[in-house]
Amino acid sequence: MNFMQLISSTYNFVSSTCSMQGKVLYSADCSIQVVYQGGDSQTAEQVIPLYEQYGCDCVEYLKGALSFCLYDANCKQLLVARDRLGVQHVYYAQLPTGVVFSSSLSEVLQHVKHPQIRAHELAQPIRHNYPIDMQHTWIEQIKRLSAGEYAVVDIDGMRMRTYWKRDYTPTFNGTKEQAIAEVQRLIRASVQRCMQADAPVAVLLSGGIDSTTLALFAKECQKEVHVISAGYKGQFACDERSVAKRFADEHGLIYHEVELDANDFQSLFDEYVPYIDEPCFDVSSMSQFALYKKAAEMGFKVILSGLGGDELFYSYKDDNALAHAFQLRREFDACFPLKKNWQKYLRFLVKNWRYVLMANHPVLEDDKLPTPWTYTDYKKFASSAALEYDRDVIRFNDIDIEPHFSYHAGVNEVYDHKFATFANQLCVYLGNKLGIANGVELRYPLLDVELIEFLDSLPLEMKFDSKVSKRFQKEVMHGLLPDYILYARKRGFEPPFDFIRKMCNQYKYQMLQSDHIFFNSMMADKLLTQYLKR
Repeated sequence: MNFMQLISSTYNFVSSTCSMQGKVLYSADCSIQVVYQGGDSQTAEQVIPLYEQYGCDCVEYLKGALSFCLYDANCKQLLVARDRLGVQHVYYAQLPTGVVFSSSLSEVLQHVKHPQIRAHELAQPIRHNYPIDMQHTWIEQIKRLSAGEYAVVDIDGMRMRTYWKRDYTPTFNGTKEQAIAEVQRLIRASVQRCMQADAPVAVLLSGGIDSTTLALFAKECQKEVHVISAGYKGQFACDERSVAKRFADEHGLIYHEVELDANDFQSLFDEYVPYIDEPCFDVSSMSQFALYKKAAEMGFKVILSGLGGDELFYSYKDDNALAHAFQLRREFDACFPLKKNWQKYLRFLVKNWRYVLMANHPVLEDDKLPTPWTYTDYKKFASSAALEYDRDVIRFNDIDIEPHFSYHAGVNEVYDHKFATFANQLCVYLGNKLGIANGVELRYPLLDVELIEFLDSLPLEMKFDSKVSKRFQKEVMHGLLPDYILYARKRGFEPPFDFIRKMCNQYKYQMLQSDHIFFNSMMADKLLTQYLKR
């Protein structure tokens, strides 16, 4: 159901509109209306009572992946809030006729008469697969509410406030055993909440730590737990169905298997592209879409995903090396002036003498990161790429598209960036969009505010090891998950690339101009054509 309200005002915004697909709640006298997405029903039902008691500060008392629009007819005020972790996206545009909010960028775009392109925010996702700017979108007039931010529109205008952000201050003073026990408790509680639904629920199960953790804890709180594992017909390099089935059999899980066929991908591609309104490009998106479609055909309406575990538990080799390098640079800088810190410098020198010999730069910022696999393709594309739009010409070779960390960045900054961009603006975005397209709700138990707040409070040395991916998570699940899960080589869920190459070779640009086509540039051209070619 769409929620749309008009707010009369005396300033230059004549009216404001909020359109969000979701469930509707009303106060007793119907003067307050709420439409929400995500979260659980118990949390959603607290919105109106908390608003009546605390006003806009009600967001301070709400946790979970709940974003909402609230209209108070008594004071003609619109409150729009995005959840703390940004699991639910919220867009807005400040236009001469009012402020438009929506959970869909394309819906906001319908209100923009003359959309303008932000070249940097279009080029950067073509290079890196996903938007890196937290606020601006590829359309000049449209912005995002940030995670943990809300906006208020009333007769006095529009104002915004950040009500939550991650805090990495190491406040935990307990033992590692106590930390492990608390992480287990928090994941269990989150899984239990996510399993509560009025419709059939399934857990996506691969051979990885994250999905098997969810399935294991789901089984503890529910007698019958359905799991879905997927693989490719005729392609076994990244197929983990045998491992998933072994785990399911050992733990009494109801196992469902999906086999994806590349011969179906063209029709799937044509079907899912219209749902994408942000430049979020992932070659595995067709596989995801096919998987959610199969899950819906099986009757499942809610799917639990282990997304977020890689970012929360330091899974990525390249990012670990970069983060460790930044951390060493901070430790080295803290040794100066030497007159006061010579003992600290000596300890650093003994421990890290190899890095000192390398001029304190064990790993330089690499312009191939964070997505080295698109580096060569983008360079070929950008060397001749141009876009003519609205009498302007955008030349991609002139755009600086590399993300830059501050000089004082460390491990937390690197992974906070990874969490906010790759996990949120690509993986969560695509999961939500492709799930909704098939009538399926994706839930992410590891994207739990209490779990993340606790992990952020732990000392860095307790949870991060630059040489061992997910060391702390493996300690958390030691004795609960079998060794063939905990210590298996990490695999990605990738599509048959022969199909991707064939599709690109056959594609003809509609709006972009370039001598080179690869998956991301093809998707960008489709996005531009779909929303801007008039």
